Amino acid sequence: MIETTKAKAKTKIKIQEWLNKLSYLLIFICIIAIALKPIIVLADNGDTIVHVTNTGKCYHTAGCYHLRSDREITLYEAVVENGYNPCSDCNPPIYDGPEPLHEKMEKSQSSSSSKSYNTDNSREKTNVAEKEEKEEKEEKEEKDNNICLKVILGLIACFWGLKVILYTKITYEKWKIEKELFLQEQNKYMLLYKNKDPLSLVDIPKNTFLKDGFPCSNGNGPYGDYTVYVAKKNGKVLHTKSKCGGANLVPINYAQVCNLPHCKRCSTGKKIKLPKIGWYQEYIEITRIKQKYQIP
Repeated sequence: MIETTKAKAKTKIKIQEWLNKLSYLLIFICIIAIALKPIIVLADNGDTIVHVTNTGKCYHTAGCYHLRSDREITLYEAVVENGYNPCSDCNPPIYDGPEPLHEKMEKSQSSSSSKSYNTDNSREKTNVAEKEEKEEKEEKEEKDNNICLKVILGLIACFWGLKVILYTKITYEKWKIEKELFLQEQNKYMLLYKNKDPLSLVDIPKNTFLKDGFPCSNGNGPYGDYTVYVAKKNGKVLHTKSKCGGANLVPINYAQVCNLPHCKRCSTGKKIKLPKIGWYQEYIEITRIKQKYQIP
């Protein structure tokens, strides 16, 4: 039951982590899309209806925010007859017909500029119009940049907000699952070990007892039959005799060094019999479980 619950919990957490990564990817794509601000334009032969203002130099689509008081004309009329340029904000269709009339006039004027002269009044008007158009363009660019910056900052804030929310949710789900598993295991061990001495639950050998938390018996050495020896410095080999090859050995409980390799001189052979400590390891595990799950 517990293993099945653990497997389901791990699967659920993995799914949530993948959903978290997917959401980050989608938000990143949105940020890139806004930052690049792709301009989509459509070619047109001049029959499409566009909108112009009385004072502006550009033509627009119906929903452009620059339009206040406007009138409708065809794209051909806007480009060929009146010399309007497409708005850089609403991206209206681009004229794809014959060469606009005003461009022909500009070419003709440039080729015959040496023969014709503009009056001071027309030059002044042209300069004023160019200056106004430049200021209007700069104002548009600044406004567009501010809007784009606000959108990007908003998406970044949403990204980190979503990240915090998902992280909090996943952390809570992990805590909830771990708590559920803890309670299940606690109930299981409560039935097994409640109000029971760990020593009464293991098969302790005859004439064996605990001393300072380690197994002991009557016999030679500080721990009886459980007394073995290791080198005083960097002991890496287990000895059963206090003197072996002139090494400086000190006594230690066998349960502490049972995994060390045995000395080939004094601790190997059929006559050497070391006590079994499987019961002690089981006792230590039961004690650890009772402490972990707060079992009386």
